[in-house]
Amino acid sequence: MPRSEARSTPAAQQDALAHAGEVAHWTVMLLGWLWLGEQGMRLGWSLASGVLAVALWWAARLLCRGSTWAFQSRPTAMAWCGGLSAVGVWLPQWLASFHASTLNAAPVNLAHTGLLIVALLWGAWSGLIETRSRFSTFQLGPVAWHPVLAATLVGLAWLAPGEVSWTPWPVSALLVVCATVLSARDRATVPRPTGCPGARAELSSLLAPSAMGLMMGSLWMGNVWCAGLGLSNEQMVLGHLGMMAVLPALVAPSWRWIPTHRQPCLSLVLLALGALMLLGQSTVHGVLAMLLPSLAWAVHCSRPRVTMKLSTMTPPWLTRAMALVLGPGLLVWVGLASPMSGPLAMQTALALLGALAGLQALVLSVRETVAHPSWSIP
Repeated sequence: MPRSEARSTPAAQQDALAHAGEVAHWTVMLLGWLWLGEQGMRLGWSLASGVLAVALWWAARLLCRGSTWAFQSRPTAMAWCGGLSAVGVWLPQWLASFHASTLNAAPVNLAHTGLLIVALLWGAWSGLIETRSRFSTFQLGPVAWHPVLAATLVGLAWLAPGEVSWTPWPVSALLVVCATVLSARDRATVPRPTGCPGARAELSSLLAPSAMGLMMGSLWMGNVWCAGLGLSNEQMVLGHLGMMAVLPALVAPSWRWIPTHRQPCLSLVLLALGALMLLGQSTVHGVLAMLLPSLAWAVHCSRPRVTMKLSTMTPPWLTRAMALVLGPGLLVWVGLASPMSGPLAMQTALALLGALAGLQALVLSVRETVAHPSWSIP
């Protein structure tokens, strides 16, 4: 082998691992939303309308992201967390069978307990992945194909022969592959990341992910938008995969002409407009109320990572508190309130996020006007 080719091999391997790692990252996240949400509805529908497992996964992910443990843990932690999560998807089924064979009683409670354990472990793994990732998906090339491929893999796993609810082998197999890829990427990452932008994000950067998370987390409740549109379960899954993973890849090239400092305001405006669509009663209003927050999420994802000065960033504890309240906390509230108020609970949550987005857009506009006035100063 020529010496020049030998020198280029490590760089090529790192580049391949970076791309494969982003596909694995998106796959782990999409499977977390879909599989944990469905299992929570099947095994624990009586507790917060079945959203407790996905909310617990979301909370564990937020708490571990940017934590000291995530930064200082060894590369073996990535492999162990991923491997245990891949095996753990079988835990609810094993516990259900054990409970049924020993007590001859309904195995739902024990199986749901096992699901919550898996959700915590999976959430810690997801937070570790986000902390140790050095690049954004949309910085790896002109086209962000990684989430599209991940959504395709998840969709194929979901449409595989047999019920994923009862035989989670497609989910387990995908997680094994993802754990292998992410562990290899983590071992090859030198130097390791020393900062995590998500751990010090401002309120304006938390609203779009919270809105998208609410729509993904409430997917299996079936009492908000999809039931009114007459969509089947397969169509709902594919539609939500498209909104969360495919739409950002399609939107990213279209928004690159917008200045970076204006993109946060655009995301907030889209989220606020989506809340206004809740006032309408037609099918068009319902579709726009779901599509506009998804566009806000897409714009949020395609924004480049900007390194902020330490003095301008929110303290990590405050960022985590806001993210927990506006994300999993709000999702649990929707689950608790839905049996009594129906779709109004989800609509109220999205309206709250939309109102906060409108206020934040106004604040950012005033701040931008003061920092860069359009009039000339004598």
